[in-house]
Amino acid sequence: MKNEHPERILIVAKDEDLRAQLTDTLEQAGGFATVESTNFEEALSEILLTDFDLIITEAELPDLSGMDLLAVVGGLRPGARVIVIDDDLSAKSAVAVFRLGAVDYLYKPLNMSFVLMQIERQLEMKRLISHRKETEEPARPAPISRDRAKRLDPRTRPAALMLGRNQFKRINQQLNQLLQHVRAAFVGLVDTDGNMVGAAGTLDDYDLQILTQALSIDHSAQKSLANLLEETKFHSTYFEGDRNGVYIIEFGSPFTVSLAVICNADVKPGMVWLYSKRTAANINEILQSVPQPRSLPKF
Repeated sequence: MKNEHPERILIVAKDEDLRAQLTDTLEQAGGFATVESTNFEEALSEILLTDFDLIITEAELPDLSGMDLLAVVGGLRPGARVIVIDDDLSAKSAVAVFRLGAVDYLYKPLNMSFVLMQIERQLEMKRLISHRKETEEPARPAPISRDRAKRLDPRTRPAALMLGRNQFKRINQQLNQLLQHVRAAFVGLVDTDGNMVGAAGTLDDYDLQILTQALSIDHSAQKSLANLLEETKFHSTYFEGDRNGVYIIEFGSPFTVSLAVICNADVKPGMVWLYSKRTAANINEILQSVPQPRSLPKF
């Protein structure tokens, strides 16, 4: 039996077959009311007009990304629950979407029975939360957290959430080339929020420990020295251990990132610096090519 007042679900996908599958499953098997959008711009128009109970979006859209849409939903429709669908499983993407407030992360190929079950579960949770709020005394809305505000503001979004598939591919090509040139054990690019933007090589427990420590150290002294030397484009630091050396190059604006290289202690530092700075310059150009997202509409 169909719901008298079916819950409303927005489906945002460039994949026509995926949109059709989801629409048929949700309307026929679930009894939900669905609206389809093919890109970010269409979806934003629908979100401004309708308070959807659930939004399902592909991670990659023709204009902007599902990440951008997720951030917009968090600002405009905080009550809506969002499910992100990716082309394949990505741990980096999963971390990013959950940090931005998604309730589920699915990847292709999809099992529609499982998808329907997850959607019904999320909507049931939303109903329970709504019922609880109705029975409680009204409270003042909580102010948006500083971290949440930073992620919603187009000017301060983490680099990992700004990059498209093409930028990720080009950055990882640069990292793999650097790995081969300096015979490094690991090369990684990390943004200011600790998200791994790209990586090449292997990272064992010992490497992870020293990399975490190196990235967490206050680099203000190195930055001051760099300014005195009029080296304003990159800020570089080197940590040498008995087994490994860690090279950190911080650069980029408006997307500040750190290029981290882990090599054996017997590798010549000069060679690492040469190739690392060249790689940093190439990645910096890629970051400059990333378009700024549109500012959120003001009401």
